[in-house]
Amino acid sequence: MSAGADGRTSLTRAEAEVRAGAVSVQSVEVALDLTDEAGPTFGSRSVIRFSSTASETFVDFAGEELTAAVLNGRPLDLAAWSRARIPLTGLQADNVLEVEGRMGYSSDGEGLHRHVDPADGRTYLYAMSFLDAAPRWYACFDQPDLKTRCTFDVTAPVGWTVLGNGPAEVLEPGRWRIVSAHPLSTYFTTLVAGPYASVHGEHDGIPLGLHVRASLRAELEAQAPDMLAVTAASFDYYHRLFGIRYPFGEYHQAFVPDFNAGAMENPGCVTFRDSYVPRGRITHAEQGTRAGTIAHEMAHQWFGDLVTMRWWDDLWLNESFAEYLAHRCCTEATPYALWTEFGIARKDWGSVADQSPSTHPVAGNEAPDAAAALQNFDGISYAKGAAVLRQLATYVGDDVFLDGLRDHISSHAYGNATFADLVGSWTRAGAQDLPAWAQAWLRTSGMDTLDVEHADAGVRLVATPSEGSPVRPHTVQVGVVDEALALTVLDPVTVGGEPSPVVPVAGPAVLVTPDATDVAWAKVRFGPDGWERVAAALPTLQDETASVAIWNAVRDAVRDADLDPRAALDLVATSLPQQRSEVVWDSVLAFARTQLAGVYAPVGERAGRAARVREVAWRLVDGAAPRSDRQLVSFRQAVRLETDPDRLAAWFDGTDLPPGLGLDPELVWSVVERWCALGTGTGLLDQALARDPSASGQVHAARARAARPDAEAKAAAWRLLVEPSPAGAYELYATGDGFWTAGQEELTTPYVARYFAEIGGTARFREGWALGQVATQAFPRTAATPEALQAADAALRTDLAAQVRRAVVDGTDKIRRAVASLARWP
Repeated sequence: MSAGADGRTSLTRAEAEVRAGAVSVQSVEVALDLTDEAGPTFGSRSVIRFSSTASETFVDFAGEELTAAVLNGRPLDLAAWSRARIPLTGLQADNVLEVEGRMGYSSDGEGLHRHVDPADGRTYLYAMSFLDAAPRWYACFDQPDLKTRCTFDVTAPVGWTVLGNGPAEVLEPGRWRIVSAHPLSTYFTTLVAGPYASVHGEHDGIPLGLHVRASLRAELEAQAPDMLAVTAASFDYYHRLFGIRYPFGEYHQAFVPDFNAGAMENPGCVTFRDSYVPRGRITHAEQGTRAGTIAHEMAHQWFGDLVTMRWWDDLWLNESFAEYLAHRCCTEATPYALWTEFGIARKDWGSVADQSPSTHPVAGNEAPDAAAALQNFDGISYAKGAAVLRQLATYVGDDVFLDGLRDHISSHAYGNATFADLVGSWTRAGAQDLPAWAQAWLRTSGMDTLDVEHADAGVRLVATPSEGSPVRPHTVQVGVVDEALALTVLDPVTVGGEPSPVVPVAGPAVLVTPDATDVAWAKVRFGPDGWERVAAALPTLQDETASVAIWNAVRDAVRDADLDPRAALDLVATSLPQQRSEVVWDSVLAFARTQLAGVYAPVGERAGRAARVREVAWRLVDGAAPRSDRQLVSFRQAVRLETDPDRLAAWFDGTDLPPGLGLDPELVWSVVERWCALGTGTGLLDQALARDPSASGQVHAARARAARPDAEAKAAAWRLLVEPSPAGAYELYATGDGFWTAGQEELTTPYVARYFAEIGGTARFREGWALGQVATQAFPRTAATPEALQAADAALRTDLAAQVRRAVVDGTDKIRRAVASLARWP
């Protein structure tokens, strides 16, 4: 018997290449004993059959206790286990490795996560193996290019639901066996086990299942028809698109608690965060977002699971394609047209990442190890990559683009591939000059700027590259708003070469926008007097797509200190009520509330600007039809801006609400969180927890406690963030979210320096996703001061874990931009 491994070593690319060159894995058989629901550990035994051309290698095992390790019948020295690796020496051509130990249940959403639902006290398990978490629940060769067939033999309480990467066969009461139909990479192996509530269906011969913890059974049953319909439509779409049927047998979608990502594409058993099964009203836009995630994970069954990247620097081959194809799929095959959501939400997320000091190319990042690769799991790999693929489809033609994808999938099915392989497929399909295009778009970082110069014959489009990058080719459609305030979208034109194209414009133009169809990946500007022109045109602009591109330009210009935040707030007040999309309403109102009235406002002006945003929110509420999505979306923002605790208390009691609006559980908690942020009492909080002691209620309560303007409450919240705690990851994230509440700067200012001094120490007791996410949520986002920047820069000169460093770099860039804006627009 040997004690737990002392820390973990992240697998390097060089080590992975050596191991993949020497080792071929025939099978992995894992036996799990999950019968002890309350204990801290569970039993795990792996039998790995593999061949080797080398005499030595290592296997990954991140358990709490190693009890046995036998190689070809020879016991190994258990004391050699260190840093989550077991060295293997004396290898033969064909080998059998047996590893047995005790693995720790996790509370951070990685490995085998255990959640006890406060609503009924029942235990729910799920496994998350991405990015390098598989060894936290079974011994394996953990890298994406060592695919193998997997068998999981599971012993668990009788009556549980057990799901995985293949059909679960009941061997006897309390024992299941799951056998994968095809070779799997370790990072998308999974197990879902517990007393889950289920809805089953079938489409085109494929058994379907939806699963959630039992306390959300009613919500699942009410929303299952929509989810099953989206799943069916997506299967039909991808079968047509790829020309290969879904190959992994049954298709389960499990909505699990405390999930860090939006979802994970495990073949045959996709896991989602359970907030996709909301406890109250769900708007059409939120159904669309969920549909997009369902379609995204389904696209992965081909792009990622059937054909898998060889190493993590090709992560974009998974995420960019799934992001792009999901938006195509939903728009073309479901009731949810998602390109507006992509433009106003996803592209903005990606553009912030692409302009941060942590920016990186979409492809070819040469991630030296798995831990470094995890830091590139961001808006660049998702949104920018998808936007670039949208440009590529235009550049090579849709038929060539799709023919290349089909060739790539069929050529590398059940194996691994690289970007070079994909370029070869597109070239065979007829694409030309792809290496030059890929170099410009995929192997450089940053954003060009598209601007207009008014010329005699019309307008000249000007593309300015980001620092250190070449100008990229942009194929865009110019939009012209004439004196009658009507929009005309012109034919496509390519900008980025020399000379800059002149676009003819018939008659005087109030506004010329370089990207009226929102397909460019670029910062957009409107000429030397562009913001005055935007102010004249935007209030009456009815074209949703063109307005999305303009709102993104507004947000970007504020962050670049090119636009006075007060002028941006004027645009929100005059123009947002005329916009038709509640997705745009929600996104722009959130920006106005958190940025224009928050970090981009002097502290003394924040309350006044928030009052203006609140007035806009109420105009939207009052102008919306009762019981409409627009009414609900606007009221949610109004609650977050309310300054009268008595009015909040009345809403909590169900009185004085807008006509036709009722409070669902999530909206109740929004009221409670805002009420707590305005005073030091706990009355509504205590009542809300008594009504709703669920897991979601506990998370909301953590946010509400952290938001209280009380020194003792802040101190307690701070201890949760920077000291070891039994609190779950979601409660920690909510605590960080609530801590830096606007209007409490006098109370939180002493914690700014403490954050930069103390956050690095959290790497001693947190790891993986939770380490970076807590550091991100706890960042002092309201502290736009030179002193905060000095403290941040000092912290960045110290040795920080990669996840913490990324959080500090990105957070510091945001407040640095706010400080620059405040200096220019005091």
